[in-house]
Amino acid sequence: MRTKQLYKTVEVTIMDVDKVAGALHSHHYFQLAYVLEGSGIHTINNNSFEFAPGDAFLLVPGDQHSFVADPVPKFCMIDFTQSLFSKNNRDLDDVSDLSESFKRLEYIFHNLHGVNGKIIRENDKAVFNALIEQLISEQNKDLPFGKAITQNVIFLLLNLIARNIQQTLYDYSLRADAKNKTHNITAYIQHNIYDREAIKVENIAAHFGLSEGHLSRYFRQQSGSSIKEYITRYKMEIISTRLKFSDLTISEIADELNFTDESHLNKAFKNTFGKTAKQFRNEFARTSSATYSNIAG
Repeated sequence: MRTKQLYKTVEVTIMDVDKVAGALHSHHYFQLAYVLEGSGIHTINNNSFEFAPGDAFLLVPGDQHSFVADPVPKFCMIDFTQSLFSKNNRDLDDVSDLSESFKRLEYIFHNLHGVNGKIIRENDKAVFNALIEQLISEQNKDLPFGKAITQNVIFLLLNLIARNIQQTLYDYSLRADAKNKTHNITAYIQHNIYDREAIKVENIAAHFGLSEGHLSRYFRQQSGSSIKEYITRYKMEIISTRLKFSDLTISEIADELNFTDESHLNKAFKNTFGKTAKQFRNEFARTSSATYSNIAG
């Protein structure tokens, strides 16, 4: 399996996905694949989905995927790293600092594979297509504010995806049990995970108009875990993603997620993963480096 690298903050490519380009591979960056022409099967982490013009798929770093189609389909591939949304970026001199807003989009990366492959709802397809066309157009020009427009278009696309994922998961939960409100509670927690006060159990209960005891009993009954356990587990997922794909220090991650200090984060992380955050980051770096060396060699 090939592993592809990205040496720029963002790259937009129009490409025909033939057997070579469509062979099983993974990325060390995010990729939004939008279908311009053709249809076929897209396999992501051993799950297969049909695609047609107007469909889109979002791949996160480490996802393994491949395409099968005849005739050869055409895609708009939007490759980007998380640093696209930071002002502290040497590649982009006229962008906005959207790093705080980007945190909200981490919701996508931890719920992406809970939806059925396609991430655009029918009523969003026209605006999604218009944004893709604008993005392609910007790549063929050298105009003022072009990088800022590119950044903001990608950000809008991701917001549409986030909204779709949330609505799709909500629809699934209603079909499974119309009275089950667990999804609403977990969605609230995920969207407010950086707000220490908002995710206190008493404040979650107040938000949903329930007593603290009623909320706690209901959540445990429906999910099998307590709200505090769920919050801790979700924080651990965010931390593992940050350790893999960002250059934030462990101390900075601890501060963002409201841990007392780095030691507090490490204790919680080790309880979940059996290793410290630093060990986890170093092991991932060694594994990624070895994989790339084997491929390059």
